[in-house]
Amino acid sequence: MTGTQDTLPIVVVGAHLSGMPLNRELTETGGRLIRRCRTAPDYRLYALPGTVPEKPGLVREPGFAGPGLDVEVWALAPAAFGAFVARIPAPLGVGKIRLDDGSEASGFLCEAHAVKDAREITALGGWRAYMAQRQG
Repeated sequence: MTGTQDTLPIVVVGAHLSGMPLNRELTETGGRLIRRCRTAPDYRLYALPGTVPEKPGLVREPGFAGPGLDVEVWALAPAAFGAFVARIPAPLGVGKIRLDDGSEASGFLCEAHAVKDAREITALGGWRAYMAQRQG
């Protein structure tokens, strides 16, 4: 998946989703929502302990047959994309994420060691569902 010639796509899975606490980091730099979709089924999602605001960790596990997870794809200008990625704190990083239509785009992934003591929330289908459960 690509953005337009003057933008780069980024897949967000948690605190950067529309309406979530860090979404402004996308919108304030001119980011534009391209689409809402799901990941391919071979991803697991975890609630990372000790993060503020609370953040998820997305880990690819080839062969895992999960439900796919709700994500958003945003378009950023190349300079904004670079500045955005440079601010991402460990254990999060950016890598290629396969979407349910078979396309790939850069997006948030988590180092596997960071989910060792985290709560797996894959079965909920995404971060919004997890946050709604926490508030309910």
